[in-house]
Amino acid sequence: MSNINLAGDWSVYLDREDKGLELMGTDASFPPAEGVIKMPGCLEENRLGDPIGPDTDWVGSQVGSEFLGEDLYAPYRTAEDFKYIYWLQPDTRFVGPAWYKRTIEFPEGGEVLTWLLTLERTHWETRVWFDGAPLGSRDSLCTAHEYILTRKEGQKKGELVIRVDNRMIYDMGPNAHSVSDHTQGSWNGVVGEMSLAPVTSCRIEKWDIFPVSGRKSAIVKLTVTNREETKVKAELTLTSSAKRPDSPLKEKTGVTLLPGSGEIFREIEFDRDLGLWDEHNPQLVTLDLSLTRGGALLDSRTLTTGLRDVQTDGHKILVNGRAIHLRGTLECCVFPKTGHPPTDGESWKKIYAKLKDYGMNHMRFHSWCPPEAAFSEADKAGVYLQVECPLWKNQGVEFKGDADQDEWLFRESERIIGAYGHHPSFILFNSGNEPYGRDKDFLAAWTTYWKQKDSRRLYTCSSGWPENEENQFHVTPDPRLQRWGEELKSRINGRAPETVTDYYDFCRKRDVPVITHENGQWCVFPDFKEMKKYTGFLKPKNYEVFQDIMKRRGMADKSEAFLYASGKQQLLCYKEEIESNLRTENISGFQLLGLTDFPGQGTALVGVLNAFWEDKGYCEAQDFHRFCSEIVPLARLPRRIFRENETITADLDLYNYSDREYENAELTVSVKDSKGKALSTQKLGSGKSLTRGLNRLSPFSFSFEGLESPARYTLEVQFPETGAVNNWDVWVYPKEISTAEGDVYRCYTPAEALKALKEGKKVLLTAPPAAVDTDVATGFSSVFWNTSWTRHQAPHTLGLSCDSGHPVFAGFPTEDYSNWQWWEPMHDAASLVLDDLPGELEPLVQPIDTWFRSHKLAMLFECRCGGGQLMVSSMNFDNLEGKAVSSQLLASICAYMNSGDFQPAVEIGAGELESLFKS
Repeated sequence: MSNINLAGDWSVYLDREDKGLELMGTDASFPPAEGVIKMPGCLEENRLGDPIGPDTDWVGSQVGSEFLGEDLYAPYRTAEDFKYIYWLQPDTRFVGPAWYKRTIEFPEGGEVLTWLLTLERTHWETRVWFDGAPLGSRDSLCTAHEYILTRKEGQKKGELVIRVDNRMIYDMGPNAHSVSDHTQGSWNGVVGEMSLAPVTSCRIEKWDIFPVSGRKSAIVKLTVTNREETKVKAELTLTSSAKRPDSPLKEKTGVTLLPGSGEIFREIEFDRDLGLWDEHNPQLVTLDLSLTRGGALLDSRTLTTGLRDVQTDGHKILVNGRAIHLRGTLECCVFPKTGHPPTDGESWKKIYAKLKDYGMNHMRFHSWCPPEAAFSEADKAGVYLQVECPLWKNQGVEFKGDADQDEWLFRESERIIGAYGHHPSFILFNSGNEPYGRDKDFLAAWTTYWKQKDSRRLYTCSSGWPENEENQFHVTPDPRLQRWGEELKSRINGRAPETVTDYYDFCRKRDVPVITHENGQWCVFPDFKEMKKYTGFLKPKNYEVFQDIMKRRGMADKSEAFLYASGKQQLLCYKEEIESNLRTENISGFQLLGLTDFPGQGTALVGVLNAFWEDKGYCEAQDFHRFCSEIVPLARLPRRIFRENETITADLDLYNYSDREYENAELTVSVKDSKGKALSTQKLGSGKSLTRGLNRLSPFSFSFEGLESPARYTLEVQFPETGAVNNWDVWVYPKEISTAEGDVYRCYTPAEALKALKEGKKVLLTAPPAAVDTDVATGFSSVFWNTSWTRHQAPHTLGLSCDSGHPVFAGFPTEDYSNWQWWEPMHDAASLVLDDLPGELEPLVQPIDTWFRSHKLAMLFECRCGGGQLMVSSMNFDNLEGKAVSSQLLASICAYMNSGDFQPAVEIGAGELESLFKS
């Protein structure tokens, strides 16, 4: 007999006063319907619940103070036009118990009385009644809720009632992605499979597979329930197209099933030529099981798995005895069209395909566990998964010895392993994210328990910390380009550009493999074109506010330029972030935060892809693939800035985590000009086999003597046999740079400038950055995570935007955005705030402010003032000795001011000029 699909219309009642359980114990007919809902689904999808407003009680930490504390946001705090800025905003919201009711019709002529009710992906606790009889309760966030119901003989209809309570049943932490409004939201409902399956007298209740890759076999473990009162003699049949023909296991073996539940174990041997499962060869095997009695089918299952083992060897993670390197991103349960994760295979297939397009082989599920479809498609795609229990015990919540909660964590982890543990893609497991409290002792015990119980994967206590000795691997935030709280002292902001630094010494001090925790976090300006894509119940009210602020600042027409320029800056940051990891031979990989945007925690636009896994227009897969792939050429450049009489020298590496080694491989190294013309090409042979791992190659040298300067050049390394190619920009400046001021009068204070302007002079005001009246912290890198959630950690800017065709840059090679050569003039610079100056005033060099304020900023602008022509700079042009880039930029500014092109059109007053600086 086939299953009964429960999809369709259900009556629903929102139990706002939580009186339902009390009423169910009376003779009252409950629940009375107050509406109809499409199921599978949630209240929010059906626009049921309460309106959003200033009094909405959210699930999630609200770290930023802008929304409630700043006048800029006053228009969005009203009940009539409430727009929340810290995450996506649902149309409606309901937190509490909701009751769902439907009449079930059973098939005609059916003899089956017992049925299995399956509720996949419900949020959160469920309780079920059938014809008024309680069937129990379930509280898993990660696995399907299952109930057994029994109808009477001849009964054709019955009433099914489901109570779903989406309150915090156990305190997971307000920011855990399993429950938080930051990402999927605290929806109420059931969004996956809803079905009734016939239950026979003898049923396979549970099953699991334990691969034995060395024997090319698997142990099948079955839990079978015999509901009859006497023992049953049955036959178990195991078949597979990959089964060894000479296997000692017969097609059909007898089993005796005693009343109640019992376990059956069988080893099935597969063909010796069957491939082992990994990222390069996601070889799967299907196994059909049937339980029969006298030729009549009692129950059956189709099981799919892959043969593989996971171990560690020193600092390496091994899959089938070979070292792997994890190039991963986080999935933080961000699904803005539905508000909850998809349970269909096609959706996950598209996600993993995009992941692979961008050169990645790994995904971490941050403080949540995905549904079955995510595991099945990862198996097929060859993607390594790190799965977590649905906890983030931090931000006011901690492990503190709560026995009920601790027990629930063990139960939930048992359910996760029981449901998904057979999947070969599931190679890493932990308790959740960044814990606080009794993390070392309690989580040490949790990790030890799982290490001893199930060796099919590796275990660590938690992501982020602590580095317990029980961990089989560490996920730690230290080996990355910028760590929490480093701000302008981080490597990317505090040290001149280079591509040499790696994390070898950090990893050497650990005894187990190290994976970088949440590296990246580089932001980009919002793409307001994206707003039309939010067709579900989650609306981008945060984007609407940020777009409105741009209009109020008079910069609505700048949004596209800011997106592109900040996107190029973001890509530059990610390239160095990832290459630093790839050139560390004793690290086991990274988990980027993230490849896609995170619309919560203040709005963290950290992705080169948007929240829908789509490109944003400034980076395509092939761009990212150059520095994030299974084969990546790497160059170790001690610096990126050179004089025309200098020689570039770089050590070359080849990162190779493909499925093969290369004998006598030859690489091509070229130096190209800004138009892509090769000025020099050399062929370098390794002289040895390029093994899997990090290969050190011959160094490369090239002299810039006689080449045009100032100019940008590109070092490009190709591995023709594989098609792998990577490149790095470098800049060459004259040996001697003249910053002759000519007719330009250079000064350092507004008072000096105004005096000279009254005399009709061309004035260059190069004010010391410390004199600028600004609260904008300017740095070279993009914003880290976002300025709100980090409590205004620096920098506050997202790179800069400029018109490279403007004559002020005639002697200074630049793009329309900040590339690495801008590090020097931007270092220790300040951003002038032009909000109160005439709107027609266009900055020549415009830092892009955080979207929470979108100040109109400048580091260089021109105007008329006090009867003269004025150029104002807030870059540090003092003490230029050894500063080739800043010297060249100053020379280009002076040359422009001494030319006929310098004709500022916009006039500002003396008071407006003075307002830009401290008294």
